[in-house]
Amino acid sequence: MIAATKKPTENYNSGFQLKGGSISPTQIYKRLVAYFMSFKKLPRDAVGAYLLKEWKSIEKENIVLVDETMLPEIFRIHAESFDSETQKKLQKSSKKLRKIFYVIKSRDKIAGYCTYYLKPELSFKGLKKKSVIQSIAIDKKFRGMGYGKKLLEESIKEMKLNGIASVLLYVNVINTPAIKLYEKMSFQVIKEIEEVCGKQEKCYLMELKLT
Repeated sequence: MIAATKKPTENYNSGFQLKGGSISPTQIYKRLVAYFMSFKKLPRDAVGAYLLKEWKSIEKENIVLVDETMLPEIFRIHAESFDSETQKKLQKSSKKLRKIFYVIKSRDKIAGYCTYYLKPELSFKGLKKKSVIQSIAIDKKFRGMGYGKKLLEESIKEMKLNGIASVLLYVNVINTPAIKLYEKMSFQVIKEIEEVCGKQEKCYLMELKLT
């Protein structure tokens, strides 16, 4: 019988022992699979909220976390580039995933925002945490001034601090300016996907590896 010396955590290489010694790699993997499958049954926001419990924030110049008073302006900026259907997701994220919903300001005005969600991914090395950019947009008046780059750079620093293995994003294949920015920041195209960025539209899945 397995005796657990402490509650299971994300580190599955310690904490479990047999009477005659450490738990075998096969048993560790089985426990890891069970843990991961339990995560997959949860709504995405619930998984993200759980993974954010011990999230560490860093101070960022002119970048703050979202609050309710900012939402009307964020929705306006969002509507310049995206359809209104995804506004509900932004509103949910502002409550459940507030720690990774970043807003960049120019003095007292909102210049743009970037919001993420977190996803666990199972590998032979253990449970990896990846982040996905759910939505990023810069106000038309502030485009071409480096706000998007700064927003990404500062938020990605925080991702590294919190052990995120990589950052993923989806971008429309015709959005050349955005693709160029992501490539400058070392994002790489993983594959082309349909029906994610919009009906009958193609987009790239891009990834920036952090570990």
